[in-house]
Amino acid sequence: MTGVVVVIIIAILVALGFGLIGMVKGGKQGSDKMFKSLVIRVSLSVLLFVLVMFAGYMGWITPNAVMVDAPIVQTPVQK
Repeated sequence: MTGVVVVIIIAILVALGFGLIGMVKGGKQGSDKMFKSLVIRVSLSVLLFVLVMFAGYMGWITPNAVMVDAPIVQTPVQK
């Protein structure tokens, strides 16, 4: 599961790089490259979100435990 998430994040970063190249190029060709990069980046981000939600639902990943009964430590205020 971790490997899949890492691969998707790397793909998002690569699409971000292609968008940067399109922005630097400019013109009609650069604009098309930026638009395609944006579509890929948004699609991968939505896929990653859905995958993480599904993995949590299936129990493949679990949230960190929160200690509700943990003692509260207060430090004295120095004057």
